[in-house]
Amino acid sequence: MAFSTATGYGNLPNGNFSPIIYSKQVQVAFRKASITEAITNSDYFGEIANMGDSVKVIKEPEITVKSYARGTTITPQDLDDEEFSLTIDKANYFAFKVDDIEEAHSHINFQQLASDRAAYRLADQYDQDVLGYLSGFKQSALHSVADTANDTVNGAKAVSTAGSDELLSSMKIDAS
Repeated sequence: MAFSTATGYGNLPNGNFSPIIYSKQVQVAFRKASITEAITNSDYFGEIANMGDSVKVIKEPEITVKSYARGTTITPQDLDDEEFSLTIDKANYFAFKVDDIEEAHSHINFQQLASDRAAYRLADQYDQDVLGYLSGFKQSALHSVADTANDTVNGAKAVSTAGSDELLSSMKIDAS
């Protein structure tokens, strides 16, 4: 927007010098909080390095507690060393480029801004994958709603009595 010129002012009479001011602040999209890391176990991340790797995890043994009365013969329980296999069969990535000239002359750090957004999108996809899987569904496409019933077991079932969707019958929602 050009400024009006006072009568008799002759310097740059056409008003072509009108600076455009760019904010150094960036409008960041509203982001929901990721919750998968808060409700899942990531203890094995250091033992797994690449896509396709798998690690066997020994489950905590189930212990039976019995009532005791004086004189009862104590019968020790044999411990079970049941295991399950955790297989890394999903991976996502992001890639972007920032031109050297844009980086040198920009008033904001596009690399940092894009990296922050990419980290959010990865966490969001992680939530969608894990929470969909835990509810017995899978995504038919990346970043879509988990809308397809999961009928594939990934790795070994952690609980042998679970169905092909890895859910126990007590965990399933009755649709009727």
